[in-house]
Amino acid sequence: MSNGEERKSRTETAINKVEGIDPNYLTKYIEQDTSLDALKEHRTVPRFKIIQNTTDEDLKENFGVGSVIVRPGDALICKKQGSNIDNFEFVPLFFFVEYAKWRDLKGNGPMILERSHDPSSEIAIRSKDANTRKELYAGMGEDTSESDRMYYQYVEHLRFIGVIYGDHPLVGTPVTLSFERGEWGQGKNFISAVSLRRQVIDGKSSTVPLWAQVWKLKTIYHAPDATRKWYGFQFEAADPSIIKPEEAESMQALHLEFKELFDKQRLMVIDDEVISPDEEAVKENNEF
Repeated sequence: MSNGEERKSRTETAINKVEGIDPNYLTKYIEQDTSLDALKEHRTVPRFKIIQNTTDEDLKENFGVGSVIVRPGDALICKKQGSNIDNFEFVPLFFFVEYAKWRDLKGNGPMILERSHDPSSEIAIRSKDANTRKELYAGMGEDTSESDRMYYQYVEHLRFIGVIYGDHPLVGTPVTLSFERGEWGQGKNFISAVSLRRQVIDGKSSTVPLWAQVWKLKTIYHAPDATRKWYGFQFEAADPSIIKPEEAESMQALHLEFKELFDKQRLMVIDDEVISPDEEAVKENNEF
């Protein structure tokens, strides 16, 4: 079996439901269990990754370009097969903006060198300005060829932490929907759509809490010109577009949990450490 086939087999096995085991056998242990208490103060959340044309060959072979996986773990969320693209449902629970300084792909060490949530920080200010979001490494100048030059990149990430919803093997799994670089504009569109979601209560139009909204997501191909081609997320309201009444208490509790972790600076998104965000898909784009 090849490495690709072995990884695919592990992924498919990982999301299969366990058969023939009484799900209640742990009940007598759970009430007094404290094994997870230490983990409650720290939370790392994986993120959706769309397979692009320039993604790792094993991932392209296993899942197909245009498909969505959760990384790390590489569990399949929705698959693109020819012109057919699956969709999935997502409930956003908590939103925040994160600014990050990424190293060059040709460099060494961690991909993310610094993070900040402060909009007045240097990272944030540089990420918002097309003239400063790329910084040439020290010691490199006109005598360094363009192919050998290395740049730091300052990136603004629009983050929605939520859960997979509906009829899906990974329903309830916390995942981050993140928009940056070429997808930053779509992230702003999603923010607007979420903010405008309304429902009629007692004859009056009211906003719908973030954690009560259900959205349908799938991938869409973008090719604005010869050098910029990538798959991004397309969204629309699911049907039904809000959660079930019996789910409201638990969804609100999750929202408050993530908010508390964020306020204590103990919430972190696990970004793809192999390649910087959308660098594989968006070569040069000064429009965002």
